[in-house]
Amino acid sequence: MAIDGNGATVRIGTWNTYWRGPSGKIGKIIQRKLKAAKCDVLCVTEGSAGILPDKGYVIDAGPDWGCPKRKGRRKVLLWSKQPWLRQTLARSLHESLKGRLVVGTTEAKGVCLTVIGVCIPWDGSHVHFCKQDHLPWEDHKRWLQAFQKLQGSFPKSRTVVLGDFNQKIPKVGRKVPPVVYNALLQTFDGFEFATTGILPNGLMAIDHIAHTQDLDLPRESIRIWCKYDNGKKLSDHFGVRGVLCVS
Repeated sequence: MAIDGNGATVRIGTWNTYWRGPSGKIGKIIQRKLKAAKCDVLCVTEGSAGILPDKGYVIDAGPDWGCPKRKGRRKVLLWSKQPWLRQTLARSLHESLKGRLVVGTTEAKGVCLTVIGVCIPWDGSHVHFCKQDHLPWEDHKRWLQAFQKLQGSFPKSRTVVLGDFNQKIPKVGRKVPPVVYNALLQTFDGFEFATTGILPNGLMAIDHIAHTQDLDLPRESIRIWCKYDNGKKLSDHFGVRGVLCVS
């Protein structure tokens, strides 16, 4: 879809909301914060549709990611002010990606964007919980391998990947094995991460926004959704948002 010669800016953000539901006090605080940011596109991980802004369109990755199902909970949800024009259905995905990936195309500010919402498994996925049959980082690596095989099906321009990556970029400390970190970089080769390093709150994120090289998300536009609000814990993650520039 055409845009004018000055390009367009799209407000975009992502936050792991720690399974907060819309009926609780914390969930209502999160919903207010998401709404106040006035984003055009949002990705919420470990959440529910009820905490997203009430005016908009939601697609999600489905209820099955290998753990017991709980009503309304989703690992990944995407929200857009405008209707979703296309969606990749969860049942068509590799087993490692089910419930943890949703892909949609939407129009934002006159621009057609492909948006990929992700929740990459943490190091303990299916180790001590749920299936309990994996080694640390095994599920994480399987997800990356499966996603990499899909790369050829995604547009090479005007594409954004955002959500919970469960790794800091660049790698710090010894928690993440080098082979796992390198697998992440290889999987997202060709994408530029806007949320690397120390962010405005003085911390490094594991919720990230990445995009194809034709887009830009200026560092100075990045803002944070904090983990705490007046002493109340909202989430175990802080969220990130920024202004995506499309020429």
